[in-house]
Amino acid sequence: MKTNNKLGAYPYLQVIILFAGFGSLVGGLVAQLFLLFIFRDADFAQIGYQPLLYVGLLGFIPALLTGVIVASQKVWRGDRKSIKTTFMIGFIISAIYMGAIVLYLGINSLIEVGVLFAFMTAIGLFGGINSAIASLIALPKVCKSHFDIKAKKEDDNYNGLSFTEK
Repeated sequence: MKTNNKLGAYPYLQVIILFAGFGSLVGGLVAQLFLLFIFRDADFAQIGYQPLLYVGLLGFIPALLTGVIVASQKVWRGDRKSIKTTFMIGFIISAIYMGAIVLYLGINSLIEVGVLFAFMTAIGLFGGINSAIASLIALPKVCKSHFDIKAKKEDDNYNGLSFTEK
């Protein structure tokens, strides 16, 4: 994962792309399995591919935003707080995203505000779980040599092997 022989190198683009791809894919699969769990007598062919497709496409934008925020925070997979951090970021992004969609559709009474918060909490939990699962795949592993990954690497003036120099 480390590039350019620097300890501080973080694969921003890789984390963002993997979060966007796997985050929406995991969301679609979890929604599909949830529907199969609710409708126990149905099989995959009866429910169809619609939940997988719709949740995957609808979840692409929050997964992409979660990937951008996680990459900007330089979250590593081996950290103790990495799953908790990605869960909270996924929860907040998903809840705000779905709240914005519902608000765009319109609220007419105060009772609907309570329903909106309940819906945002449920979708936020769903997005947080998807984000935590995607973090197990998308995040880079922490350095196993127990060095501080934020420290700068010292230059040792190494230019090549001594017997190859002329």
